[in-house]
Amino acid sequence: MLKTIYKKQKGKWSQSASLICLIFLWLTLFPMESGAQTDNQLIDVSGTVMASDSGESLPGVNVLIKGTTSGTATDIDGNFTLRSVSPNDVLVFSFIGYAPIERRVGNTSTFNVTMDPDQSSLSEIVIVGYGTQERAKVTGAISSITSENIRELPVPNLASAIQGRAAGVNVTNTGAPGTNPVVRIRGVGTVGNNDPLYVIDGVPAGGLNQINTADIESIEVLKDASAAAIYGSRAANGVILVTTKKGTKGKPVVTVDSYVGTQAAWRTLDLLGREDYLAFGRDLLGNAGDPPPQRFDNLGDLANVETNWQNEMFRTASIQDHNVGISGGNDNVLYNVSAGYFAQEGIMRGTDFERFSFRSNTEFKISNRVTVGQTLTIAYSNRNNEPFTGGRTQLEHIVKQVPYIPVRDESRLGGFRSPDRVDGSDPENPVLNADLRTNNTQDYKILGTAYLKVNILDGLDYKFLVGTDLAMGTTNEYTPRFRSGDFHEQPFAVIGQNRFSFFSPLISNQLNYQKTINKHSFDVLAVAEQQSFVSTSLSGSGQNFLTNEIRELQGVQNMTTSSNRIEYAILSFLGRFNYDYDQKYLFSASIRRDGGSRFGPANKWGTFPSISAGWRISEESFMQGLSGVSDLKIRASYGETGNDQIGDYVYQATINSNFFYPVAGSLESGSTISALANTDLRWETTIMKNIGIDLGLFNDSFNMSLELFDNRTEGMILGVPIPPSLGYDGAPVANVGTVSNRGIELALGYRKYSGDFQFSVDGNIGFVQNELVSLGSGNTIFGPEFQGDPLTFTEEGKPIGYFYGWQTDGLFQQGQESSQQPNASPGDIRFVDVNGDGTIDANDRTFLGHYLPDFTYGLNFSANYKNFDFSMFVQGVYGNQIFNLLRFHTEGMTRLFNASEVVLDRWTPENTNTDVPRAVNGDPNRNARASSRWIEDGSYLRIKNLSLGYNVPTPLLDQISKGSISKVRLYVAAQNLLTITNYTGYDPEIAARTGINTTLGLGIDYGQYPAPRTFTGGIQLSF
Repeated sequence: MLKTIYKKQKGKWSQSASLICLIFLWLTLFPMESGAQTDNQLIDVSGTVMASDSGESLPGVNVLIKGTTSGTATDIDGNFTLRSVSPNDVLVFSFIGYAPIERRVGNTSTFNVTMDPDQSSLSEIVIVGYGTQERAKVTGAISSITSENIRELPVPNLASAIQGRAAGVNVTNTGAPGTNPVVRIRGVGTVGNNDPLYVIDGVPAGGLNQINTADIESIEVLKDASAAAIYGSRAANGVILVTTKKGTKGKPVVTVDSYVGTQAAWRTLDLLGREDYLAFGRDLLGNAGDPPPQRFDNLGDLANVETNWQNEMFRTASIQDHNVGISGGNDNVLYNVSAGYFAQEGIMRGTDFERFSFRSNTEFKISNRVTVGQTLTIAYSNRNNEPFTGGRTQLEHIVKQVPYIPVRDESRLGGFRSPDRVDGSDPENPVLNADLRTNNTQDYKILGTAYLKVNILDGLDYKFLVGTDLAMGTTNEYTPRFRSGDFHEQPFAVIGQNRFSFFSPLISNQLNYQKTINKHSFDVLAVAEQQSFVSTSLSGSGQNFLTNEIRELQGVQNMTTSSNRIEYAILSFLGRFNYDYDQKYLFSASIRRDGGSRFGPANKWGTFPSISAGWRISEESFMQGLSGVSDLKIRASYGETGNDQIGDYVYQATINSNFFYPVAGSLESGSTISALANTDLRWETTIMKNIGIDLGLFNDSFNMSLELFDNRTEGMILGVPIPPSLGYDGAPVANVGTVSNRGIELALGYRKYSGDFQFSVDGNIGFVQNELVSLGSGNTIFGPEFQGDPLTFTEEGKPIGYFYGWQTDGLFQQGQESSQQPNASPGDIRFVDVNGDGTIDANDRTFLGHYLPDFTYGLNFSANYKNFDFSMFVQGVYGNQIFNLLRFHTEGMTRLFNASEVVLDRWTPENTNTDVPRAVNGDPNRNARASSRWIEDGSYLRIKNLSLGYNVPTPLLDQISKGSISKVRLYVAAQNLLTITNYTGYDPEIAARTGINTTLGLGIDYGQYPAPRTFTGGIQLSF
């Protein structure tokens, strides 16, 4: 398939590859001289580098001879030595967070250098696509998260660490251990896949839970076309670049980072106890003319049982993370090797996640012009998943379970108890699901690169990179024979297994030229690369009627199997040109051409350009009198990006073989084309416009960044309606939709890095407005249904996937007219006749709210006083709604289940001053239909992290360890310590339920796994 894409380029590639190989072979065998002049008066120099703010020595400071790559780094005690240095040389001392210093050698052989903290962020190096760039020269919208920010939270994956750190990035955690959060950058651009592209050490990859957050050096979020368009057809939803830690010059440094902690649910609901449940049940059934269950008249041996099902399912759970690493290097070798173990028990029984990881990053200098290196992650994870029996979450089973039913009953097969027919109710036992059922996933991952860098000429570098993303795993499901009650019986053991694999190799050729002529600086990049993807799966299931002991498919009955294989490939050519004049006038342009096998012959290739410009006003002569302004930059960008996450083979007319026809008295299988093909299918394209202003005051003690963006997705892929008479089951897909996302992002920061008390405050806020501008000839789109009602709707002029249903207007009282709702009685809900036709029906459903917040925000405060450090991170959202479907189960009162204490205030002839409707079995008025009754404000403010640490003084460490330990930090921390919200459910942070479309079903609370409150204590060591 890939051959079809690039066969026209084959001759050109072969010639280029041959020339590159010849150049590489020549440079490897006959490396060029560096051109440095020999001085007859070379001397050795040494010294110590100290920090002015703390008075402590600085390890890892780069000490280079100006104009060359020759130099060294300070050791663990801040000492350095350079041999054979010319008196005419200038030494450059540089260290992250400190202002660089230059010293001419002259006749001095000993240097005692003191470095001052550098509050300016202009010299910060930012990771961009296929390279790096100084922050001062960046013309795109890029948010950066450092390793220090990442390690503040005990999270299993990098996406969770981004939450609240970057303006315009909305992260919704799923709560359950080892599950991926939902990440949305600048809104929702399609009804399809809105996930950003993750690029890890240069390889577009997945499997975020297998990446140890302790190994991450930085995360960059590319939000506009100037930054993201370099990734072309996969960048419409934004790009997240992940860079892992590399070695630095100096003696070997061993680090240990370890913490342990406990987790617990921060909120539980008030559910009915035994006596209230019995009274409620009699009223519910009596109002419908039904008798109470037989058990109600005589509880018998259950009379003294009162089970708190929340206490049975929720638990105090442990969390731990342990990492050890060693890094260092010299002029010829850099290395960083680490190993980690992370384990998290779920706060609900039956769930947990653990990960073992190993990382090795090395780089070798073969000659003055040739460098080779590699990055490698090997990880294994083991996850026990929350069971979804009957399509229901465990929280739904918890809130519906009968309070007088005991959890266990050894007299019943399996040892658990559920209601019987005499109880008149049939909820599942959630503890049984957690303890008897197995749903376990084991994953293995190898993510790595190997690269060769050749300095062909001064300023001209070639990089050849090969990478791979390899994942494989197995999911085992098992349910033994059991009988917990009349409604819940499993007469045989059910065994299922799914094996899956994923392999994605990447080959990238990168040529980069950098040149500075007087005040003109040029940076030119050209890349040709290809990446392919192959995923396979093999599933089997069967039944064992003989025993519960065997959990393998061997010997099972009624066995079924299925398999799947999907291939996809992409071939890319891209170029980028950066220019600046005197660091005042900045210009950048890029273009990428992608060929992808997911699209039809007429549109396999797409072109994605971008252009941006910036003006650093602060560098103009007329600004020099304003000494307080350290930076003022205006920038703007325009570009196009694509989205190829549309599924596989959708442009083709695939054959469905799952048909059976009666022929001569027996069923015979048949096959047919179930949907029309569309060979003209092309990429969804997002046109991005961005204007940004960056301001720094007083050497960047205060900084501000403001972004205004307008993203417009064109050619959104939707099903096109066709008449049923054509005989096809599915609608053909076509590029017919247009979506708009507009917004504003603001980031502010202030920092004081001098004196005994140092602190920094950083805050961000992001606003976004989403609108489906056009559906073309496509259908309006209903989202997931419940009880026959669609819960979300998508139509022109409204945001994608808005909540949809009836508006409520109080309760009917005695004597009030209810002809519009013929099944209504006093105490039932009155619904609004939206269209005014005198009838309450499906045409009165309307807009009820949306899951996208009006704005998201984050605030981080960090402080140091002598040896103490403190940090507090606050994160939140405002203006979003949640469809609290869990309340349907606790307050719906449609049939006999347990309920919330809210129903104690239900309407009765004696209690009419209430907004809780009457309890009536069968719900004849459909009081529990999808309506504004279940819509709640989802805004929340959460103290995401609070930590206090203490650094053991260096003199004391030296005295105790005799110099073998350079750092000891002890700390305690709390996560999700306080949540301020009006939401009445378990947790306002609602992601999509398993199996539900994450675009059309986000923000619906079916009873999703809540986020825990966590307390941890840890230690960080350096040797």
